[in-house]
Amino acid sequence: MSEEKPTFKVTDRRLFNADGSARDIERDTIPTHTAPTDNIINASANVAPSETTSGTSATNSASESPASAEAASSAKETNPLFLELMMFVAENSAALMSGHPQFGGEINLPVAKQFIDMLGALREKTSGNLSTEEQSGIDSLLSQLRMQYVQLSSAPQQPAAPRGFTGSDITGGR
Repeated sequence: MSEEKPTFKVTDRRLFNADGSARDIERDTIPTHTAPTDNIINASANVAPSETTSGTSATNSASESPASAEAASSAKETNPLFLELMMFVAENSAALMSGHPQFGGEINLPVAKQFIDMLGALREKTSGNLSTEEQSGIDSLLSQLRMQYVQLSSAPQQPAAPRGFTGSDITGGR
């Protein structure tokens, strides 16, 4: 039995030297990420019926087009980066409406509304391009955040916390 030693090539892909200065590296050695093209739906797959078909089959295919559109949207691949973006915006909005200590422990409805509006704009601009999971996720997040915002904005304001004693309170204003 002859044992072959595997060969390894170690490539340093760090962008900076140990002293913090930028390294001179070739752009060809930096890997670039490309989107997979295998799962892209070909738009020409949904071709209109030819002129040789009868009128009844043309109306049948026209009535089936919403179902085929739904099948095409379910065939779209879910992008995990889009889901992370949705959750990032939604978590910030929810934290601002809950008085999270990260934001000073105060409820900040105007900024929370801006995050909700950002999520709404994201939904509007991506409509028709989302998978069914992405579409249902963004719809669910928006409805929950909007309901929480309405509840908080229509709730009666709590009285301000009493302020501490001042020197004039103790001395009687003297």
